[in-house]
Amino acid sequence: MDTRLATSITYLSDMIRIDSRNTLALGAPGLREANEEDMADYLTGKLNALGFSVARQYPAPKRPNLIARHHVDDGLPTLAFNAHMDTVGTAGMSIDPFDPQVRDGRLYGRGSCDTKGSLAAMLTACETLIATKTPINLLYIATCAEETGCQGSALLDLSGYTVDGVIVGEPTRNHLVVAHKCHATIELHCRGKAAHGSRPHLGDNAIYKAGHLLNYLETVTIPELARIKDEVFRDGCTLSVGIIAGGVKNNIVPDFCRLVCDFRLVPCVTAPNEFFADMTARASAALGFTVELQVVDISPAMHTAAEHPLPASIRTTLRQHGLDDTPSGVAYCTDGGQLSAMGFPCVVMGPGDIAVAHSAVEYLELDQFQQAYELYVDVATEFAKQGPQHSPPPGSN
Repeated sequence: MDTRLATSITYLSDMIRIDSRNTLALGAPGLREANEEDMADYLTGKLNALGFSVARQYPAPKRPNLIARHHVDDGLPTLAFNAHMDTVGTAGMSIDPFDPQVRDGRLYGRGSCDTKGSLAAMLTACETLIATKTPINLLYIATCAEETGCQGSALLDLSGYTVDGVIVGEPTRNHLVVAHKCHATIELHCRGKAAHGSRPHLGDNAIYKAGHLLNYLETVTIPELARIKDEVFRDGCTLSVGIIAGGVKNNIVPDFCRLVCDFRLVPCVTAPNEFFADMTARASAALGFTVELQVVDISPAMHTAAEHPLPASIRTTLRQHGLDDTPSGVAYCTDGGQLSAMGFPCVVMGPGDIAVAHSAVEYLELDQFQQAYELYVDVATEFAKQGPQHSPPPGSN
């Protein structure tokens, strides 16, 4: 077995044994199963041993974002590796989630694919890049609370750090992803007037209004969304209504009903709040009653031009490895959306298949794992040739 792959397997196995489940949003009440503190402790030890200076930022107690920096020279570009430390829960898993097993060319365990595999491959890549004195500055950013709407990365403070490009580790089977959609959760509220069920004509049934709204969304809004396309996403924007809730008792005419909606917006929709406000206003005008809007959460889209030095370096590296270098987009969100919104050029690329992320039997193909480490090293080497893309900000550390 390749020595570096063996090292990566050791790192990943250690990480899988660390419980970092995240099933409650930041600030949500309730008893947490785990947190990211132990993962941050493990990474800090490894990164310190490589010569990184490590800092932690805490959006919540025991929920750190970790930022590690290996600085060589101000005149060199800085490449950031990013992946998240938290995993989804383990309910329904049919394997031991915290007992890493290697068999049949795979490593099994919760987080192996999403995204401790990326964390481990990036750690091994950093070890190699430092040992070979590759002329590049490195950041290693491990985030918390990604699985609950990319909350941790939204609260990262990278002021004082120079970042010329970010590789976000997510399971893309090591394909290059230059764009992903915005994910928004919104609620649409319909209000009516309560009355006794025996005299419904005295009330105004909010559920019936919600029914009209559902029909409008299906026949008008969804086709309109599908027509909003860009150069990456030819399927347009999408909408799925996931929850309908209204009424308090069967013999009371309901005065309230809400629809909880999942939207995926293409990156060219640059102002989601205004977009939803306009959509709701048009629905109200068409239906003849007020539809109220509540924006629950918005995770930003990501789009980096394929010609940017980072994806260009990745495409060159992929071709050198005999791999498909076609840039693509995905519908799901990543920390790359939040980092891109901060002004940092981002791509998503990592080992694993999104189809087995969060699954009852989560695993990582070892050939992809080794390939990821090799690609990260070669991409950084190629990117180093591009030179810095930004001047160091005042007070950089």
